[in-house]
Amino acid sequence: MIINAILEYNDKGCLVWAENYFGAYARGKTPQEAYQKLPAEVARYLRWSENRDFEGGEVAVRFESKSSLAVDDADSDILFPSERLPMDMTEYIGKKELILRSARDLKTLYLSIPQRNRALVKSRPTFYGRIPQTAVEMTTHVNNTLSYYAAGLGIEHENLPDLVENRAAFFKTIERKGDFLNLGVCTASDGESWTPKKLMRRLLFHDIIHARALYRKAVSFWGKERILNPFFF
Repeated sequence: MIINAILEYNDKGCLVWAENYFGAYARGKTPQEAYQKLPAEVARYLRWSENRDFEGGEVAVRFESKSSLAVDDADSDILFPSERLPMDMTEYIGKKELILRSARDLKTLYLSIPQRNRALVKSRPTFYGRIPQTAVEMTTHVNNTLSYYAAGLGIEHENLPDLVENRAAFFKTIERKGDFLNLGVCTASDGESWTPKKLMRRLLFHDIIHARALYRKAVSFWGKERILNPFFF
């Protein structure tokens, strides 16, 4: 099976997306490093999303985009050519179900952590401010970005405090927008281009990148026996 790779890069690092595997991505200092990691990430994604093994496949680069953002720190603004196309209801429902599941699984991971206010990482600056240090801060950060993603499509969403409830409410907010699947390319206040397809990719990506960090740090404190791993990291 061919993995359709889309590369976002600059001289500090690379972020490569598997276009035909909605929730799979890899990072590296060079494109070659990121490409080498991508099949394993596709395998993890398929175990999580479809409960099946990945039989392996060649990475084929379909699109490249040089970025001025901190892609080495997982910042991104790329819009895939395919994300400019309308999304039909079948595709939307499938991706929506995965994103709702991701919220539930992140909450499951979070609840398995014994000391949720304990600092798991050292404080450092990122492109979005100081890095969240505790399990509470990490999940709160993930939850609070939903209003930002909705704003990308010109939609206002008021966040709820519970991660799972907020995720369900987010989709209700989006769906109240007339003909939301055919919005086309929207320009946010910061100039970034968004479409419904890009929004859903970015939302799941944001879940995964923080869930991965949360899981790895929690395991380093309390071990794999105590920390649940619903994402198959």
